[in-house]
Amino acid sequence: MTKKKVLDYVQKHHMLTEGDSVVVGVSGGADSVCLLFLLLEIRKEIPINLHVVHVNHQIREEAAEDGAYVRELCERFNIPFTLVECDVQQLAKQKRISTEEAGRNVRYEAFYRVLEQNNGNKIAIAHNKNDCCETVLFHLFRGSALKGLSGIQPVRGEIIRPLMCLERHEIEAFLDKNGIKYCIDRTNLEDNYTRNKIRHHILETAVSEISPAAVTHIGDACERINEAYSFIGDMTRIAYKECAFASENGIHIEKEQYEGLHPTLQGYVIMEVLEQAAGSAKDFGSVHVAQVKELFEKQCGRKINLPYHLCAERDYAGVLVYQTEGEVPAQKSYTEYVVSDADKERLLKNECMEIGLEADKTLVLSVKTVNSEAIQKNIPQKKYTKWLDYDKIKDSIVVRTRKAGDYLTIDTQSGAICKKTLKSYFIDNKVPSKERGELYLVTENSHVLWIVGERIGSFYKVTEKTKRVLELELKIRER
Repeated sequence: MTKKKVLDYVQKHHMLTEGDSVVVGVSGGADSVCLLFLLLEIRKEIPINLHVVHVNHQIREEAAEDGAYVRELCERFNIPFTLVECDVQQLAKQKRISTEEAGRNVRYEAFYRVLEQNNGNKIAIAHNKNDCCETVLFHLFRGSALKGLSGIQPVRGEIIRPLMCLERHEIEAFLDKNGIKYCIDRTNLEDNYTRNKIRHHILETAVSEISPAAVTHIGDACERINEAYSFIGDMTRIAYKECAFASENGIHIEKEQYEGLHPTLQGYVIMEVLEQAAGSAKDFGSVHVAQVKELFEKQCGRKINLPYHLCAERDYAGVLVYQTEGEVPAQKSYTEYVVSDADKERLLKNECMEIGLEADKTLVLSVKTVNSEAIQKNIPQKKYTKWLDYDKIKDSIVVRTRKAGDYLTIDTQSGAICKKTLKSYFIDNKVPSKERGELYLVTENSHVLWIVGERIGSFYKVTEKTKRVLELELKIRER
């Protein structure tokens, strides 16, 4: 029954055809072992070639045993096997990213490398319905556009996911029924990762206390959302042709035609324009779309700077999006954002302000009045949330990447505060030169308030005399 269900799903989504060369990611866990055994069954119906890749993240002591088990399976069924070993935790530290992201990057780099080396054309991943539900809930909780609620796609380029029609309990039942052993990754049982918390405390509760079919229902909703998103994509392409025109000066959005669109389509058309102008959608988010939308209500000549050194400018007929002159520097494609007087007024009215840095990174600013007696107890001790003395900031707050002449203030052993060039700070703290241009800064002219994710300038630290606090919080949404 399970084999037929997966085979029907594979054929429905045109995942495999005779002669395909498939790289299979096998960790040794239940999902990936089930995937391998079902592909062995499917190749009796659809002749395909398999090549297994196992990645050892070197996080667990018993990880080598998992690799040995996968190798044993491959030897038993005469399947080519590639082992990739990488210290993922060390890599995450070097790249300044999460262990989850580092592990995912290593896995997919390995899959594509083996695919190219063996002239393969498909990569099979063992995601299932539960994984899809966890992803949707994660995106929903962290904030997501419609695309993020469509879940994990069964086919994306070379990647296929044959088990997306199965729930986790079906996978385990298949393995138990056929007496197939699999490894247990203890990190999946812990609550160190956000996805594990969703899995253990939210999704399991939904299934046990709200509806046994919760996973099925969320999966069905994902399919309907995906269909709706596909329809919106078709409508966006039509709308784009009606109101956006490319020329040697950039891409122009005609105001009259644009305003005739449904508000939802307006946002998607703007995103399409930004992607076409930049050649990528990676660093664009809803904040950038909103900024371009606002330009249509501004007077002619108003401009905003965008990622990839793009500029959007209001003119008499609409908005022109164009590339600024000069070569793109070898650092993060981000143009500075200046907190305006109007923005400051909003902050002083207890309104939060969001600055989109990348598609998955947003800097949130807010100003709070504090009780000086309790301030030291309430200072957040978090890497991505910092408090500064708002009243010490006399000039404009600017969010940008580094410039020549930048400096920050530090405490000396004598208790005094002295200047230190940003370059010296990077050298002293062994920040790799290739990463220095990737770091975001919050500045007042050349004076650095905060190296985002790193230290704040000592001059701006809150004290018992602080009356108003500027809270800076970097929010990161997993992709």
